[in-house]
Amino acid sequence: MKKSYGLAGIALTLSLVIAGCSNDAVDHSAMGHGEPQQEEQTQEVISEDGKKVFDLNVTETHWMFNDEIMDDAWTYNGSLPGQEIRVQEGDSVLVNVTNSLDEPTALHLHGFPVPNEMDGVPGVTQNAIMPGETFTYEYQADVPGTYWYHSHQDGARQVGKGLYGVFIVEPKDGEYYDLDEVVVIDEWSSMGMGDMDHSGMDHGNMDHGSMNHGDMDHDDMNMEEDMDHGDMSSESNGLSHAEMMNEMYDTMIINGNATPQIESIQVEEGNKMKLRFLNAGLFTQVVSIPGHSFQITNYDGQPVNEPEWLNDTAFRIAPAERYDVVIDLDNPGAWGIQVFAEENRENLQSLIPIIYNDYEDNDLQTTESISSFFDFTTYGEAVDVNLPEITKEFDMNLGTNDGGETFTINDKLFPDHESYEVEEGDVVKFTVVNDTDVDHPMHLHGEFFNVISKDGVPISGSPILKDTLNVRPGETYEIVFEAKNPGIWMFHCHEFHHANAGMMAEVRYKGFEPSFSIDPNIPNKPE
Repeated sequence: MKKSYGLAGIALTLSLVIAGCSNDAVDHSAMGHGEPQQEEQTQEVISEDGKKVFDLNVTETHWMFNDEIMDDAWTYNGSLPGQEIRVQEGDSVLVNVTNSLDEPTALHLHGFPVPNEMDGVPGVTQNAIMPGETFTYEYQADVPGTYWYHSHQDGARQVGKGLYGVFIVEPKDGEYYDLDEVVVIDEWSSMGMGDMDHSGMDHGNMDHGSMNHGDMDHDDMNMEEDMDHGDMSSESNGLSHAEMMNEMYDTMIINGNATPQIESIQVEEGNKMKLRFLNAGLFTQVVSIPGHSFQITNYDGQPVNEPEWLNDTAFRIAPAERYDVVIDLDNPGAWGIQVFAEENRENLQSLIPIIYNDYEDNDLQTTESISSFFDFTTYGEAVDVNLPEITKEFDMNLGTNDGGETFTINDKLFPDHESYEVEEGDVVKFTVVNDTDVDHPMHLHGEFFNVISKDGVPISGSPILKDTLNVRPGETYEIVFEAKNPGIWMFHCHEFHHANAGMMAEVRYKGFEPSFSIDPNIPNKPE
C-alpha cells in the first residue's frame, strides 16, 4: 500500500528547494574554509605510463547539511562524500593522499583486495600520514564492483567527521543502465559531538611503534596500566552504549545532505536505473523502495546469481555493506525511498525522492508498512561454488564482558587481541557467533569470503561472496575463504565504536614480513 508523504517530525521540500540549496551552491571560501566544493574536486589524470591518477586532499571544510545544520567536517577534496573514484576493470590506479589536517590520517580501500602494503592501516601496513605529508596508494583495478574508501586512523572519529568516499570499478563488458547513482547513507550529531571519543578508549596511550611485526607480538605494546577500554560511565549518565548512540546521532545524511536538502533523482519511464547503496555510518539501516519492482544484483560489489525481482520487500544494510539495486522504472509519479535506522528510527529517517520527468504532483508516495524483509540466504539461484577441502577452522565469538562498554573477540580486547594464523593456499572456515545484544558488521580486510550457512542451515540461494557480514544478536554464520593474498589483515567490527572498544582481530599469514618499519614517533591508531 502507498500513501502521500507525511512523516511526523520531517518536512520534505521537494525539487525547487533541493535545486536551490544543494551543496554545489555553497561557497565554502566565503566561510573561511577553503575553496568552493566544485573547484576542489579534481579530475582523473592519466600518467605517462598509462595509470589513472587521483589526488585526494584531506582537509577541514565548513559543510552545510541543510539551511539549519552546518559543521566543520573533514573531507577529501572539500566534498562530502569525498570525490567519487570511478575506473574501468583492468586500469592501473594511483591515489595520492595529501594530509592537510593537523593530525595523522590514512586511507583504507574497503573491500577491494589490494596488496597488504596498500591496505592503509596505521601500525599494521604503514605509518599514518602525518600533517603536510603525501602517501601514494597504487593498485590494479582487476575486480569489478562497488567499494569505498575511508580513514582507518582513529576511525570512529575521522570517518565520523566525514572522511569517506566511493570507489567503483566498472566491468569491461558490463550491462548498460540509463542511470547509475550512488546513495551514501550516514548520520550526524547536531549536538556538536563529532570530536568525542564515544567509547572512552584512548588509543593515544598506545605505543604502536614498539610492535614486533616479525611475530606480531602485541604484548610489547606500551599501554597505560590504567587505560579504560570503553568506559562511558563518566559521560553517559548511566546510559548503555546503544542508548548513548541514539541520543547523540539525530540527523540522517544522504550523499552529504540532510532533509530537506536531500537531492531528488530525476527519471524517465522505461529507463533502467542502478542505485549503489553504501552505509558509511554506524547504524544498521532499513531501505524500502515503493511502487516498483527491483533486483538486488550485488552484495559488497560481488554479483548475485540470477537475482529475482522483488516487491514490497525492505532490505537491511549494515555499516560498511554495499547493495547494488536495479529498479524497473515503470510507474510514473513522485516516490520516496524510505531509509531509517532500525534501532533509532525516531531520530534517523529520511526519504530519497525519485521524480519522473514531467510529473507535477510533488507529494511523495511511500510504503505504508513493511510486510517482509529481504533474506539473502534464499535469494537468487543456487550454483556449486566448488570450494576446496577446508584446511583450517577457527571460532570467532563476539562478546562483551561488561554489558557493552567493551566488545571482545574470543574474550580478547584489542590490542591484546585474537590472531588467526594461516598459510597461503589454506582454505579457512570461520564460525562467527554473536553473543551480544547489538549488531556487529564484521569486515575482513584483504579477502572476500563465501557465506555458507546461517544458524546451521546451508545457504540455499545464490552463492554469497562478501567482505562485510552483519551478524545480528544470537546469530551464527559459517564463512569460508581461500588464503590467496599474503599479509597481515584486520578482521574487525565496522561499527567503529565497537572496534574502538576492543572488537578487532587479525588474520596473519605465517612468515609474512611487512614492507615498512614502524616509526615510534608517529601515533598510529589502527581503527
